[in-house]
Amino acid sequence: MNEPPPGARFLAWFRRHERALTAGYLAAAGLALAVLAFAPARVALLGRLERAARWWDDRWTRRLGRAEALVQAGRWDQAAAYLERLDRVFPAQNVRHGRDKERERLLELLGRSYEAQGRQGRAMEAYRRLAAFDSLNYRNHFVEAQGAARLLSTWAEAPEARDAFSRALERFPSHLPSVRGVVRYYLDRGEFIPVVQAYERYLDAFLIQRVTIQAGGQTAVVPVLIDGLPHTVRAVLPAPLDTAGPLAIATGGFPFRVEGLLARPAPRVGEAEPAEPRELDPGRWDLEQVAAESGGVFRPLAEAGLIRSRAPLPAGTVELGLTLRLYKPVDRDLWAGVVRSYRNLLEERGLAAAAARTAALPTAEEADQVIAWLVRPRDEPVAPDE
Repeated sequence: MNEPPPGARFLAWFRRHERALTAGYLAAAGLALAVLAFAPARVALLGRLERAARWWDDRWTRRLGRAEALVQAGRWDQAAAYLERLDRVFPAQNVRHGRDKERERLLELLGRSYEAQGRQGRAMEAYRRLAAFDSLNYRNHFVEAQGAARLLSTWAEAPEARDAFSRALERFPSHLPSVRGVVRYYLDRGEFIPVVQAYERYLDAFLIQRVTIQAGGQTAVVPVLIDGLPHTVRAVLPAPLDTAGPLAIATGGFPFRVEGLLARPAPRVGEAEPAEPRELDPGRWDLEQVAAESGGVFRPLAEAGLIRSRAPLPAGTVELGLTLRLYKPVDRDLWAGVVRSYRNLLEERGLAAAAARTAALPTAEEADQVIAWLVRPRDEPVAPDE
């Protein structure tokens, strides 16, 4: 006698117990509804479900955290093997949603692991995949450029590094570390025209900083172009100053110079014409986390650095006219190479124009820090590009 197939046996069993199964289902559903109707139980249950969903969503981050711990411990063989396995499970191919951005972290860690193992070709392949993964992210091209500079350069910067630095600058023209990489490439070869062109592109690249003006407990924020040229901006206070008080200026870490200050009082009842602005001399400035450089340039030592006038603004002031120069950060070594290039080209006029727009910081680390303050997400710690 032939045995019935498994599907037929299951169907027969289900039909024999259909009423019991239905009753069990309804009882379970009723119990679930009863639990959800009771507020404390509902809150506890939904909280556990949320934590379970978050734990499941974060599993990839935890795996990358384990890989990063292996890299930081210098266990390169284990790190590379673990990262290769993660890459096979979910390869980095394109950007689909926010969580996929962690694939950039995977590829950078993988490249660093290969590089530490001396596997130059595999390391460069990982860095190239990183740049291709999100080609609009300037930092991915910068990481590729750094890898090429370390792995492919000999007596001078490798062309692959120059090209990757240039791609980073196409996405973020004010990225100083990439400017430095391009300038270094051409200086090593004694090609001075591209050095001057790269530096002038950096100076002219559109970049705006929100400058904070404080007076009498009031704050106004004005956008100012960062190009080393003087710009006059209007800062309107929310209300006229009740009493005379000092003026404070903060530029978010960018070097700057104050070239003019006008104060306009609020209009008075019965006066048809608004009062003329008064030109003010702030006198000396008190410096808070700011260093004074030659030529009246102020160099913030921290993102929150500011200057405060000793001479007070007059009571009744409601609007300020400020003439400011904001300088893009440049380090002295980079500026020395640019100066040498101008002079080798006998471009004294061009050098004078560039010098008027330049405020050189002592070190590359200090200059890069200013760009890091500008571009970091607000919930992340500050760390300049290496």
